Amino acid sequence: MSFDPQNKSRQAPVKFGDFTVTSSAFAKSAISLKGVPNEGVPQVAFLGRSNVGKSSLLNALMGQKKLVKVSSTPGKTRELNFFKVNDAFFLVDLPGVGFAQVSVAKRDEMAKFIREYVEKCKDLCGLVYLVDIRHGGTPIDIETVESIRATGCPVLVVASKRDKVNQTELAKNLKLIQERLSLPTPPLCVSVLKKFGLEALWQEILGAINGTNDAER
Repeated sequence: MSFDPQNKSRQAPVKFGDFTVTSSAFAKSAISLKGVPNEGVPQVAFLGRSNVGKSSLLNALMGQKKLVKVSSTPGKTRELNFFKVNDAFFLVDLPGVGFAQVSVAKRDEMAKFIREYVEKCKDLCGLVYLVDIRHGGTPIDIETVESIRATGCPVLVVASKRDKVNQTELAKNLKLIQERLSLPTPPLCVSVLKKFGLEALWQEILGAINGTNDAER
């Protein structure tokens, strides 16, 4: 997957409650720690199983449609992609976990890079981990979240694809995710299609950047 570094957005302001996205643009890709931006600018990263809706969510959060490329092949993205918002901070799209269409050796290499980034990037303020609401938290989700927690990086678990379940399934699966991932409260739930939960998620992101979040969710 490739991006055009000159793809500067000329977007109309997009409001999410008290927060307004005035600009968002692709900054760069990185395949090693040497390529990670070192600007002293806050970063919030997004991770989840392939096909969990990560790229679509990032586009929705930035008020865009095609800024973050949505791959037709789950697991295709193999680098870290950095998007600068309001010229103030980065949202980071990490490679999907658990379904990468690559060799075991390459998958291990990608996992190592993600772990090094989470452990060593001094500008990383927190990580948003997406869980497909329909599956209630898989063993891969549990293993990955526990691994992130072990690094000391704050992690926010978010249930995606709210529009894919009915009210009964929603309550049941939110409870499952809470229990399986050892969360103090049910996870925040979002839907890109219905624009549900985006304002609340932005508040969590800004809280991580400003250091005002009270606890992991």
